[in-house]
Amino acid sequence: MPHQKLWVGLPDTLLVDSKHLREKTVKLGMVARSCAIFKVQKIYIYRDQTEKTSGESKLIRTVLEYLDTPQYLRRILYEKRPELEYVGLLPPLRTPHHKLAEKPSDIRRDDYREGVVTERGGKLFVEAGLSGLVSLQGRSPIPVGSRVTVRFTSEYPDLRCVAVKREEVGDYWGYEVGESPSLKGLIRSLNADLAMLTSRRGQPVNKVWSKLLPDIQTARSVVTIFGSPKHGVYEILETENAHPEELSKYVLNTFPDQGTATIRTEEALLGTLALLNLGRNLEKPDV
Repeated sequence: MPHQKLWVGLPDTLLVDSKHLREKTVKLGMVARSCAIFKVQKIYIYRDQTEKTSGESKLIRTVLEYLDTPQYLRRILYEKRPELEYVGLLPPLRTPHHKLAEKPSDIRRDDYREGVVTERGGKLFVEAGLSGLVSLQGRSPIPVGSRVTVRFTSEYPDLRCVAVKREEVGDYWGYEVGESPSLKGLIRSLNADLAMLTSRRGQPVNKVWSKLLPDIQTARSVVTIFGSPKHGVYEILETENAHPEELSKYVLNTFPDQGTATIRTEEALLGTLALLNLGRNLEKPDV
């Protein structure tokens, strides 16, 4: 289902059970890989109000956005930061927008790449991992230093490009990261065709699969919400004077008959997205 929008919601307390930056980084690497594997287009970090102090949304966002950035742009966009000390331990995403460095002569008209906007002599150019800058066409002003998706409009030796939205590419082009001050506000603002909240207290997914599957296959937008290592979606929404069943048709236990006392958020993310991916790709039965 190539046109289905897929989003996930994760709490800013996602890392509360990890004490060291190395552990936190590894966990975020698992989150990034899971989202990339199953073509998540946006990761939302919501405020978990069960905790008196704010979580680590800045760290979560920084590492996730860094991992989504093609390697040839990382030194440009990210100066040396202490929170990125351990990102070198993580495997690359290897998504379609993580292209290798190429010769300008290899670029073809209508190819896409990620780049960073720069200025030379009052004109805008893009650093796109080639051996030189590429002229950026178009009238819309784009701030210098911005990361952009570009489409090439001409070939070597006169390379030119225009900035485009990710949705134009057609192929999976990585994820973006957003934030929300509350879980209830996030669910309502997205207004997805299908909202799935995950909880051990939810309905076993196998018991509602026959109803869930058609909704998965017809939804144009899907958001899947996860709780924190300490508090599930019921507890988090209780602090917001809300109830999961008021906000979603589906509150699901996606690990029925689990063999462990707990399931970590990053594990729940991988398993639930795999289940959702199965539903998206099953052939619809003949009517």
